[in-house]
Amino acid sequence: MKLTAQQLDLISKEIIEGGIKYQDLYEELLDHYILAIEERMGQGQTFGEAFGEVHTDFVNYKLSLGSFYYYDARKFTTVQKANYGLARLQSEYQESLNKEISQRHWQIMKGYFRWPTFVTTILVGLLTFQFAYLVPRTSFVWVISACVFFPILVVLPQVAKQIWGYGFGKQKFVNSLKYNAIYTRLGLLFALVSVTLNLPRAFFDYNIFKDGPLFIVASLLCFYIAYSLSFYQLYRERFKVKMA
Repeated sequence: MKLTAQQLDLISKEIIEGGIKYQDLYEELLDHYILAIEERMGQGQTFGEAFGEVHTDFVNYKLSLGSFYYYDARKFTTVQKANYGLARLQSEYQESLNKEISQRHWQIMKGYFRWPTFVTTILVGLLTFQFAYLVPRTSFVWVISACVFFPILVVLPQVAKQIWGYGFGKQKFVNSLKYNAIYTRLGLLFALVSVTLNLPRAFFDYNIFKDGPLFIVASLLCFYIAYSLSFYQLYRERFKVKMA
């Protein structure tokens, strides 16, 4: 039995009020609600009875854990936050997906050093070393910048698509569990570049790209090139939030 538009709106409202704030998890939950409710209605239950059963299961998800308190620096006060229900489910899925994407990213990186990809890695490394010995040191900054901005160019179309979908009402949220986790990997790239450039300069007044041995400089360039390529590969892979 198909649900009406009003019934779908009610389900959507309850999911959002439950604390869900990611589009992919919202869609998965909505599908789960619809299928479970339609199945119960097919067995003779009313919509109210079917919705009540399904929604209660989620509202009571890990209810025994109760609530926890945290300090909100923006409000300068201690806030009580539910540690059960849809909000709890969301935090668990977020943690699980972040872990899965992080593991997959390093699997991709390690894959560059396995056969047969290892051959390509060696060739890129040799070209990088040749580049390091032939071009001026100032060129390294441009290469590093390219490694940083390449992943940004990769993610821009998806960011624009999310904003567009939200702005025109095609999506309930701008955020996505999958893409937020991947964007975190982009933040790690910025942090690595910042540490490489600024940490030696801050403590030793030493610019590794201007003063460091060419072997180390070339090795760092190889790493950043590999990281940028791995980010692109990770971004193209499919990670889907699935209900248990």
